[in-house]
Amino acid sequence: MIDKEEIGRIKSKILPILKEHNVKRAGIFGSYARGEQDKRSDIDLLVEVNDEWSLMELISLKMLIQKATKKKVDLVEYVCIRSEIKEGILKDEIPILR
Repeated sequence: MIDKEEIGRIKSKILPILKEHNVKRAGIFGSYARGEQDKRSDIDLLVEVNDEWSLMELISLKMLIQKATKKKVDLVEYVCIRSEIKEGILKDEIPILR
């Protein structure tokens, strides 16, 4: 079962960071989105950013989110989702920023 309170806590911590860095869209997927997380789970986060973003900017965003949530974060761009797993990932996604 999805822990809506935990998702809300995560969202409240990362939404200001996403907005400050002009992230266009973001969503949680993976174990948190399916309600299967445990205390060792990382946060799987999809993001859409401007085409001009460098790898260093993505790494910086990831580090800021990890610091805010005190959890490991896997950051994936929507455009980088492999086609063979895209449907399953997007089906589970919990939107954070639209």
